[in-house]
Parts: sequence; structure tokens; C-alpha cells
Amino acid sequence: MSSRIKFRLAGLFVLFLIVNMVVSSCDAIQSSAVFSPPPNVIIILADDMDLSLMPFLKNTETLIGENGATFTNYFVTSSLCCPSRASMLRGQYPHNTNVLSNDFPAGSFRRFFVDGSESETLSVWLERAGYQTSLIGKYLNGYPVFAGNNYVPAGWTDWHALFYKKPKDSGNWYNDYTLVENGPLVQYDNSPENYSTDVFKEKSIEFIDQSKADGDPFFLLLALYAPHGPSVPALRHSEMLTGLEYPKKPSFNEADISDKPNVIQDLTRNGDEIDAGDADTLYSLRARTMLAVDELVVDLIQKLEQNGQLENTYIFFTSDNGFGIGEHALSPGKGLAYEENIHVPLLVRGPGIAPNTVITQMAANIDLAPTITDMAGADAADFVDGRSFMPLFKPETSQTLDWRKGILMEMGAMNTSASSVTLINSFSPPIQFEYPDSPNDTYLRQIGDGTYLGVRTDRFLYVEYNNGEVEFYDRIADPYEMENLSSKLDPKILSSLHTWLGQLQTCRADDCRNFEENLPAELENYP
Repeated sequence: MSSRIKFRLAGLFVLFLIVNMVVSSCDAIQSSAVFSPPPNVIIILADDMDLSLMPFLKNTETLIGENGATFTNYFVTSSLCCPSRASMLRGQYPHNTNVLSNDFPAGSFRRFFVDGSESETLSVWLERAGYQTSLIGKYLNGYPVFAGNNYVPAGWTDWHALFYKKPKDSGNWYNDYTLVENGPLVQYDNSPENYSTDVFKEKSIEFIDQSKADGDPFFLLLALYAPHGPSVPALRHSEMLTGLEYPKKPSFNEADISDKPNVIQDLTRNGDEIDAGDADTLYSLRARTMLAVDELVVDLIQKLEQNGQLENTYIFFTSDNGFGIGEHALSPGKGLAYEENIHVPLLVRGPGIAPNTVITQMAANIDLAPTITDMAGADAADFVDGRSFMPLFKPETSQTLDWRKGILMEMGAMNTSASSVTLINSFSPPIQFEYPDSPNDTYLRQIGDGTYLGVRTDRFLYVEYNNGEVEFYDRIADPYEMENLSSKLDPKILSSLHTWLGQLQTCRADDCRNFEENLPAELENYP
């Protein structure tokens, strides 16, 4: 064979390889477009739901948890509605969102609005990435006061938010309520078909259908009002679940709370004692409101399946905070650092999450924004304190990750930094630092200086109150947090905890993640 022929054959072979590579690349691009479009994301957010209500969400557990992941150690960084929701939307601890309570000036929608925090939130980041975004239900406490009745925050392409009225005019947000619907106000009367959980479901389905028709990926924050007080069930469920008993822990109406801080003891002296019958009645009402939520989950997943979107949709189910009923002799409510208030459910299903996955690592509401932007391929802001928990869904990496050892808990604005608080038992004059967002609310009313900082780990809970009082519970030996060991701790351990809390109190972004991972050396082998 001549050298000229050999040269031509070699050239043809190279041309063949080039063409084949181009075709393969085109196939790969086309395959990516067909089989890997940006995923949809839905957060179904309950309001004031503690873990004791999960038994009334059987379909939710099956359709999301058993078909995805269940987090056994998921916490909120502030056990109040407004701070928790702000943290969820910004991926930041409350001291960085500046939303530290439900009320202005330390919190509320007005704080979020005045500070300009709404210009950079999860919805904004996803909208920039080409997502249709919708909020349906409850936004932040006090919305839209001081922003105008028709105000819609940045980043939301679809908006149906509960309109906050003055307390004397407020309904219960299950029936007879107003929504800000993409600007205009729309009134819903108390007819059975306007039960808010059902209305929010129908609006969610409409949004899903519209996004499907438009061909855009979507993000839906479906923020329900159930089981928040006054816990009004749908008419069809009003006679169901009779004879329920609240699952009372050993801490229910705890007889000896002499080791609790004075601020906690004062909360029990409000004349609102709760007995077993009261707890059962309230629990039954709260449970009945969850039945419509469980139906909602079934219908949403059925719609996604009908649209061919289910396998490409991440679905989160969680709550903004927990709720206690009578633990430690306290009236029903939230706002404290106890387990019933801070530990809430989290179920997640979606692409790449194996069925019946159980995640035991500590996760928090500050992780939702970075996790969802990770899922969507979007860019979160540099100020985010949380971390994506996507790696936890991969068995090959979940057990070898450097992960947080603790989570900061915050309530209200501390008058002094944790690094300078004197660790003594003292009592300050009575004040009220938290107020309800409607006359029907069941928030705790603090009758002492209840502003606090705390850190929760797998093994303990440590809390410092603004007046210098301290709590420490060994959660391995004392899972119901009945014996405050702070006065028995080695001074070196107490000092180390104090320093660690001070670091977390002022942390930002990478520093938060670093401080979370560095458990003080004195506590490595505790107890």
C-alpha cells in the first residue's frame, strides 16, 4: 500500500473519530436536556407542629419519608415562627437575619422588610436560575404592615399570602381570612370550601399545572397554618379522632422544677395550669387539623404523578417550630430551647434519594436554602451560615463527612454578649418580651428575662439566659431534660461551653460552620 493511500486512510480515521465525538457530545447534551432538567422543589411547611403529631400523617410518612429520607435530628435555630422562617429563607442564624422574635423592633416582617433582607433570599436565588417561584399561605408575622397592603416581596413570581390584620380584627386563618394575591386583596369567608388548608392545596395545584404548561422548573413554598392555635379542623374532620390522649412524657407537669432557672419557674406561675384533660383536648384539636394536611400531600403527589413531574421533584415536609403541652409544668406554647420546641420533623424525597433513608446527622432550618440551591444548581449568597445536606443522601460519603457537632439556639436580642455574661443565678424584674400575633395565639408569655442563647448537640443542651441563669442537660442520661446539671459541672467545662457559645453567637458564614464542627476539647469525652 502506498504511503499516499495510508495517509488518506489515516485522515479518514481521524475524521471519523472527530465526527463520532461531535455526535456523542450532541447526544449527551440532548440526553441531559431530556433526562436531567432542573428539578422542581416543594416545601410543605406546617406551623407549630411538634413530633407528637406525626402519627396523624400516615400518608405523608409513606409518600415522602418511606419514599425518601427521614431526618431524626432536625432542629430549628429559633422556636418561634418569624425568626425560624427568616432563617429558612436566608440560610442564616437569627443573629444574622436580625429577626430575633415575632415582634418589632427585634423581629417580625417589618424587621425583615426594613433591613432589606428580602432582596437576597432563596426565592430570589431560584428566580435568577430560571425558576417560577410561589409562596402560598403564611409568610412572616405582621405581613404586610409598613410595606403597603399590596406588597409582594422580591423573587416571587406567584404570591398568595395571608394578610395580617390588627389583632382585634384577626380571624383564625383557618376560616374567614384575607390573602394578598399577586397584589390585590381577596377575602375568603368561613364557608367549608374556604378552609385554608384546602384553598392552599388548590392554589398549589394550579401553580404546578401552570409551571408544567410554561415548561419552567418551579419552587413552591406551601406554608400552611395547621396545627397553629386555635387549631380549627376542617368540618369533615371535626368529629374524628375522639378519645385521643396526649403522649405525656415523664416531664409532663414535672413536680420538682426547683433546679430550673427562675425565668422558667416564673412561666409556670401564670395561673394557666394544664392538667391531663386539658392536654388531651388540645392535642385532639391539633391532630384533627393535620388530617387535611395529610390529604393535601396525597393530592399534590397525585398531581405531580399525573403531570409526569414526580420523579424530578424534591418534596420537603417540615415545620417552622415545635410546640410543648405541659412539659416542665409549662403552659402550651413554644419559644424555649426544650426538645418539644426545637426538634421538628423533616422528610425529603426526590431524585437521587433512596427509599427509607434515615439521616441521623444534625440538620437545621438554616440548611434548607443552601441545600435547595445545591439541588437546583443555583447560587446562594456568600453570607449563608448553613450547609447543604445533599452529601448526606449518599451512603458512600455520609459517614465520612466532617459535620457539625452542635447547633446554636437563639431567642430575642441579648443585652450583653455571651462572652461577657456572668454565670450566676440571678433574677431580674419581670418583663414581657414576647407577644402573640393574634388574640387566639397560644405563645408563651415570658414573665422574666427569657432572652437566651443555647447550643444543642447529640449529647447535651446548654442554655444561657440574659440575666445570667444557666441550664445544662445530659440528653443521654436525661432525654426529658428534667435535671439541670449546670451547678454540678466542672468549672472548666462550664467555661468551655461559655466560650463556644460566645463564638457561635457572633459567627458568620464559614466561621459558623467551623465553630459548629469544633466541639470544645473538654467535652470530647463527656460525660
